Amino acid sequence: MRALHKKSGAGFGSSRSLRRALAALPIGLVASVLAYAAEGSSYAIKTRADSAAWSLDIDGRWPTQCPPSLKSVALDGTDIRIDARSDLTLCDRTAMPFSIELNPALAMDKTSLDPGVYHVSFYAADGANDAPKLRAFTLVDRSASDAPTVAPEPGFWFTANSPDATTNRTILSVEPQDGQLDVALMTYDEIGQPTWFFGAAAFNGHIAHVPLVHIVGGTDPFHPSVTPARGDAVLALDLQFQSGAHALGWLSREHGSADDSNLQVQPLDLVRLPVANTTDGQAWEGDWVIVSDDDSAPQKLHLTQYRAVDAQHFEIGDASGQFTLACTREPTQPDWPPSSCNLRRGNDVVSGAFDSVALSRMDGIDGNGAAIHLLRVSR
Repeated sequence: MRALHKKSGAGFGSSRSLRRALAALPIGLVASVLAYAAEGSSYAIKTRADSAAWSLDIDGRWPTQCPPSLKSVALDGTDIRIDARSDLTLCDRTAMPFSIELNPALAMDKTSLDPGVYHVSFYAADGANDAPKLRAFTLVDRSASDAPTVAPEPGFWFTANSPDATTNRTILSVEPQDGQLDVALMTYDEIGQPTWFFGAAAFNGHIAHVPLVHIVGGTDPFHPSVTPARGDAVLALDLQFQSGAHALGWLSREHGSADDSNLQVQPLDLVRLPVANTTDGQAWEGDWVIVSDDDSAPQKLHLTQYRAVDAQHFEIGDASGQFTLACTREPTQPDWPPSSCNLRRGNDVVSGAFDSVALSRMDGIDGNGAAIHLLRVSR
């Protein structure tokens, strides 16, 4: 461990990209978003990687003159927990910069970690007898080089944490454009009043870290004079896209005093749902086009012949009778998009297997292993 000056937190990428993403914001919000992107949170986890290994830098400002030292690193699936502790208790309460560097694999006596997206949490305790507090959280994308990227479907996404689909719903508006992800989060405050947040960040095809600003102080659209809105930086949203219609999210905020904060994290399960009141596979009827990365000619399908096989499976036949789209749904999420679909030609020959299924796009591979896409043209 070594003491360092505090570094800036993860932001939106290049200044040029950030300003493009902010172009649609009211002018009064731009300064707040830029300030948040530059300042970051009290603690930050950053990744340094080469082709074979990767390491983590944990930076922050410790509230006393006795900064913590690394104690343990644990792995549970793709969750990495890093624990540190200050071994002394009677310390001058003056904040000081600190940094911890570690190779997660070596810290756990492993030669390497499997490819994938890792969820990294940093806990640190104030003293020898104090309980550890969550100080920082981040996602680290260590996917295999040939892992397919995900194209999130633009539109409204809903939280699916509550067993009652009509309650506790948080809505996300997601707009991916040119390697950027614009997010508007619409939810409620502590007293049940609606509130919304906005952010933009770079998206690499698997994950995004989106600082969010709370939009307040605007004017009624029918008011004769306009009061510029402002943005208060209060939240961050980490997103891991599982498919074009399903993502895992972690909403986080700083909590506690300015000189000794901890991080509150709320996990979210996010899904892109049909807007129409349709709970069966008829939402996927319409005109589609098959596009393959092997340069074969696109082919149009008119999928109109819906048939429910059972509670977990449905089929939609092409009007020509040549193709059938056979889809599988998770029985515990009957209103979600299918978990997978196969496109069959003629006598059950699979022309494409899609493991990323959204309302207007499916991505997968064909029988030769080439990437294939099914794109909706019209309903």
